Amino acid sequence: MTDLRWLADPRLSPDGTRVAYVERTLDHTTDAVVSRVGVVPAAGGPTAWLGPGEAPRWAPDGTRLAVSRGETLWLIDPHSGEATRLARQAGGQITEAAWAPDGSMLALARSAVVESLDGVRVDGRPGRWRRHRRIQVVRADGHPLWTLAGDAHSPQWSGDRLAFLTDEFGSGGDLCVATGPDEVTRRTDGSGPVRGFAWSPDGTRLAYLGHRHGDAGDVNLRLWLTDPDVELTADWRHGLGNPVRGDDPRGTGDATVVWSAASGRVYTEVAIGGRGPLAWFAPSSGRSGRAFDGGHTCLSPSVAAGRIAFIRTDPRDPGDIHVAEETTERPRALTEANPSAVRAAAPTVPLEVHASDGVEIDAWLTTRPGGRRPLLVNIHGGPHGAVGWRHTAEVQRLAARGYAVLTLNPRGSQGYGEDFATAIRGDWGGKDWSDITAAVDEAAGLPGVDPARMAIWGVSYGGFMAQWAIAHTDRFACAVSENGLSNFLAAWAAPGFWDLPMAGTPWTSKRYVDRSPLLEADRINTPLLLIHAEHDQVVPLSQSEQMHAALRLLGREVDLVRIPGEGHLMNLLGRPSARARRAAAVDAFLDRHLRPESKDACP
Repeated sequence: MTDLRWLADPRLSPDGTRVAYVERTLDHTTDAVVSRVGVVPAAGGPTAWLGPGEAPRWAPDGTRLAVSRGETLWLIDPHSGEATRLARQAGGQITEAAWAPDGSMLALARSAVVESLDGVRVDGRPGRWRRHRRIQVVRADGHPLWTLAGDAHSPQWSGDRLAFLTDEFGSGGDLCVATGPDEVTRRTDGSGPVRGFAWSPDGTRLAYLGHRHGDAGDVNLRLWLTDPDVELTADWRHGLGNPVRGDDPRGTGDATVVWSAASGRVYTEVAIGGRGPLAWFAPSSGRSGRAFDGGHTCLSPSVAAGRIAFIRTDPRDPGDIHVAEETTERPRALTEANPSAVRAAAPTVPLEVHASDGVEIDAWLTTRPGGRRPLLVNIHGGPHGAVGWRHTAEVQRLAARGYAVLTLNPRGSQGYGEDFATAIRGDWGGKDWSDITAAVDEAAGLPGVDPARMAIWGVSYGGFMAQWAIAHTDRFACAVSENGLSNFLAAWAAPGFWDLPMAGTPWTSKRYVDRSPLLEADRINTPLLLIHAEHDQVVPLSQSEQMHAALRLLGREVDLVRIPGEGHLMNLLGRPSARARRAAAVDAFLDRHLRPESKDACP
């Protein structure tokens, strides 16, 4: 995995002739994910590397790039590479900068996490902390002008107006506009979160992604306009801003929304089944559609001068920068970041699966040709995401070790409409487990799969499902649960997230008990490996410790591997040493239970 290059955050220059982007790699020397910024001509050619950094943002005249380097923000000449430090955030980070249209000012998104006894738990850190996110406006020479009070992030300018997102009102994200530190107008009403936005080219309106269903995590994000308030997605079945997932952080967090001055279209990411085209909407005509559809996933669109740039990734390829004319939609690749990985990758083929009630379920098998191979059934986390036509490094790593890897989108997944995603409200371990069973049945009957050597594995919700599966069947030779849930009663802390999945509170719904794998530990006879990040504040370590203790008391085969210094998203953000320790534990466990005779299935 240290040979892989993940490209991210492409940004077209204002004249559309160049694309700035970020390349990320795993560095064992520093034991960190490291990144550098490059610029590639939109007409094709070599990348000019500008040194370390994230979040490249072009000046309006295209002569400089603002680049974040952790605590500092630098202005870089893309031709000479000359860099000037503009600002510093002691004890925190400057995560991005937004240029004012005339180039005279920048809005800096500053972030710091400070330990505090009256704070909250922050994933990846022990104890309690307060997260401070501020936007500071500075002149182009770095001289500070004003700062927004309270929580603020994701700045975007139009004229002298600064739009931003805030959690200040406790609604999970509101859209606001400021013309000064004390002149802030709230543009959304707090009835649901806002996850991304863009100004119209003429600055008269804002387009934003959100929903109006409070804390619900399983409903579609929709596209809205301000001035007047209009929804553009009333006829859309698919939720926006939630693209097909892999095991890297691209496409997580706030969604990308861009509004093209040339075409008048608003573009954003979308999952349609396991495919990831870009969705577009034309506010002037009310029309909408998909761009760049196919067996791949498109991420992080950027528009300028009638062109659109984006990352395109598929199951064999971590992804490259592509650019196209908006009028033709014929993309061409500007980079070739991972030629060796693409050549060595195992093919992925779709399977035809129907659940017991006739619902069609998307599933895929990734395996090398030849022989009968052990089957690994991977259940994605969320559960309200989607997998499919996107690169996942761990799937390819395990396929290279001789396994056939089954991935699928059971009910609860996004990409198939709201009814599909909400079908497991109050029913985790019900319809979703039935869908998984149907997919396993289909894969187990294939000639290249050995049904006597099968394992189930997943992270977070997928870890819950791995535990739930082995409490309800003995067909798997072993199971792996990573940062998984075992006890929903212990997971509940306050009204909010769990009320929909568990159909109420612990005193109003029996689901907290009858869907907790821990309460059925005595039915588990399958060897289980539990892996848990010690600083996981989303699904605490105690969830795995309780299952481990129960199975040890019952005399069953169970191992618990604790990964120090990591949080819930270890598979996306973890240090190389943590990923290596996790992979070594998985490989040893699977070798012991699925291939005791030899490693003859390995290439």
